[in-house]
Amino acid sequence: MKNRIFFTLFIIVILQVIFSDVFAQVRHVKVDKMKCWHERDKVDGYKLVVIIEYKDTIITTSEDYDLVQLTGLPDSTKLTIVEQLLKFKNDLSVCCRKVYKYYFEGIERTCIGKPQSQTFSIQIDALYMINKIVHPYGTSMYSCYPVIIDWKSKAEINNCPDLVADYYKVYEKRLKECLRTKMIGDTFQFNTTKYAWFGADPNTINEQ
Repeated sequence: MKNRIFFTLFIIVILQVIFSDVFAQVRHVKVDKMKCWHERDKVDGYKLVVIIEYKDTIITTSEDYDLVQLTGLPDSTKLTIVEQLLKFKNDLSVCCRKVYKYYFEGIERTCIGKPQSQTFSIQIDALYMINKIVHPYGTSMYSCYPVIIDWKSKAEINNCPDLVADYYKVYEKRLKECLRTKMIGDTFQFNTTKYAWFGADPNTINEQ
C-alpha cells in the first residue's frame, strides 16, 4: 500500500514538473461533447472531454475520468473549464459510461454501499468531472459514484433531471465565489444537506 501511494504521488509530481512550462503557455481550453461507445460498458452515448491547446500540442482527457492532465493547471484555467462544463445543465443525452467508482487515488477509500442506478446523463457527467477537477486528491470522499442523491431520504435522483438542474445552482454559486478570489482552495464544497453524491463522507456535507 505504501509503495502504491508513493508511486502515485511520484507520478503526479513528475507530470506537474514536465508540463509546468506547457501549462503556462495554454492557448485555448474547451469542453467538447463526443459520440462514444465503450466496449466494456456497451453503452452507445456521449462523453464530455476537455481539450487543452497550447504551443505545439493538444491534450484531450480520456473517457475514464482520469483527469491527471488537468492537475497542474492554474486555478484560473480550471475555473474556465468548470464554467464551460456548467453549460451542460440541461443536456439529458446518455453518457457512454456506466455507473462505476471512477477515482484514481493513492489513498484508497472503501465506498459503502452500491447504487441502483446503472446509467447517467451528460448533465451528471459534467458535474462529476467538476468534482474531480476541484478535488483531484479526494474524489472518493466527495463522490464515490456518478450518482446524485437526496441527502435526507438517500433516494437516487439520476432520473430526475429537474432536481439535478436544481443542484447545478450550488455549483454555480461556488463558481462565483471562486471567481471572486481567483482561487479554488476549499471553497468548492458541493455536497449539501439537500443534494449530495452517493457515498459521500458525512464530513463533506455543508449547508446549501
